Amino acid sequence: MAPLTELAKAPKAGQSAEARAAELTAHGNQSFEYKPHFHEWATALPGMICVSRKARNATFRNYVAAETATPTVSCCACLGADDMKNFYFAGVCRSKSVRPIDDGVGPSVDEFFTLAIGGMCTLLNNSSTAIFPGDMLEWCFYNEGVGKHGMLAKSNPTRGTGKPRRITVKIATAASERVIGRALSFAKAGETFDLLLKSC
Repeated sequence: MAPLTELAKAPKAGQSAEARAAELTAHGNQSFEYKPHFHEWATALPGMICVSRKARNATFRNYVAAETATPTVSCCACLGADDMKNFYFAGVCRSKSVRPIDDGVGPSVDEFFTLAIGGMCTLLNNSSTAIFPGDMLEWCFYNEGVGKHGMLAKSNPTRGTGKPRRITVKIATAASERVIGRALSFAKAGETFDLLLKSC
């Protein structure tokens, strides 16, 4: 899916649903996605890959260590492949942080959760191919195997829609700078596997 475009924004004033559908159809099969609600993109569950934004000045990245807080995201909705260069791998979520629906007043509780930055963890194979033991894996924002409903084409249709789009894994290329670790077990698309995280 591509980043948020003009087509994904709210309909023009007075535009009917039929006119909106015709406008989208006229642009062919162009991919787009809507901006998710706060509680959808801010929720982090165990096993989700988290990334932080790079910065030119000395910020959180220089201080990441045990018992240190850093702003991270586990959702990549409205971000495309070109945005990956602006982020770095922060870790894999260990404890859940389920955000309530935003009532317009603002957050009422802290948003802290823990990340695994080394050792073994269990992840969901949300790539479009099988993962074998020994494969080096990297994180990415875009997965070519995602179907029209935002879920893996080969996965169980009762698993859910998978929206908003989450950070995915894929087999790393030789010169990739986004490698997160090495697979320790086999997993088809939609199955869980063990991953040995490299030291970040």
